[in-house]
Amino acid sequence: MGNEVIEQPFRLYQDDPVVAVANGVANTWSDIWTYQVPNGTAFILKPSHSFSAYIKDASAEVGSATCQVKIEKRDSSKSDVLVVYGPALYVESKEFQEKSKLARLMVPGEGVIINEREYLIISVKDDATVTEASCYFELHIAKIRKAIGA
Repeated sequence: MGNEVIEQPFRLYQDDPVVAVANGVANTWSDIWTYQVPNGTAFILKPSHSFSAYIKDASAEVGSATCQVKIEKRDSSKSDVLVVYGPALYVESKEFQEKSKLARLMVPGEGVIINEREYLIISVKDDATVTEASCYFELHIAKIRKAIGA
């Protein structure tokens, strides 16, 4: 038998119990959502996978022309970084419904693997303080595993 890998669709969102959240700091790249891949798990991010976010500051939805978003893969020490989305204006990722308008990940070729204990981090930079309690996101990716007997 070969080394067959099985992909299963996976939806990561802000209420996942593994996602750590933090408020942002004005005019600074701030890690709003941090997900450390659990032991025994791996994910693949492909160019066809999508990302959506709704981001607010203390008073209202952030400005579409001033707020930027990026998603990074970081190693377990958070020192090695690969940007897999952005930096892009917030307006490019705020669609949740219409599939043709969803933001697509910016990954090369066949995709990028996020292994166990590595991080997937969504960062925001805005001219105001982002309030995470009023924000949410969806990241449609794939969980990967080896087939039984592989």
